[in-house]
Amino acid sequence: MLLEIIQFLREIDQVIFYYIKELGLYIYILLFAVVFTKTAFVILTFLPGDSTVFTSGTLAAIDKLDFMTLLIIFIIATTLADSSNYFIGKSIRKIPPKRNLFRRFLSEETNEKALNFLENYDRVAITFSRFVPLMRTMTPFICGYSGFSYGTFLRYNFMGAVLWTVVWLGGGFLLGNIPWVEENLVLTLTIISIFVFSFTGYAYVKQFKKKAVTAD
Repeated sequence: MLLEIIQFLREIDQVIFYYIKELGLYIYILLFAVVFTKTAFVILTFLPGDSTVFTSGTLAAIDKLDFMTLLIIFIIATTLADSSNYFIGKSIRKIPPKRNLFRRFLSEETNEKALNFLENYDRVAITFSRFVPLMRTMTPFICGYSGFSYGTFLRYNFMGAVLWTVVWLGGGFLLGNIPWVEENLVLTLTIISIFVFSFTGYAYVKQFKKKAVTAD
């Protein structure tokens, strides 16, 4: 039963269309749950995130789903999930050292370096980590674990959630129903990911140079 549920969730981006009539408005709850669980729990990173939002955008373009409703639920799901991940990291940090397995992998020195990095590059690291696989899940956790300010984290994380949702949902809305895109969905998602990743890399480099000049 559990394996069947996992398999269904893994393929949700491919079967959304078929469940719209069956689930009605409950389809929005399902989409919210998929995006939330993918981000909130490290072990569920295999769930489709970008493709689910993109596909939802394509269905909104043909009036099968409501664009504004999708925009709101995906932003809320992403923000809540990252906050949940943040507090999971913060809670694990409080576990006594002898019982805390994470202390074996994240030493005080490593934790200090992570905190310094976040304080120096908070806007770029937190906002754009959402576009980088694995980092989107690990950054909130590390922020919480290292004791990084939640207020600062929430502010830049919300910006990232809005930007990520607009890119993928808007991309699906504008491009998803073009025949070539429909036939080459994986390639399209890859191209968009490369473009966004390149922009993210540029933002990191620009921020790094800015910090270096300030330090001099």
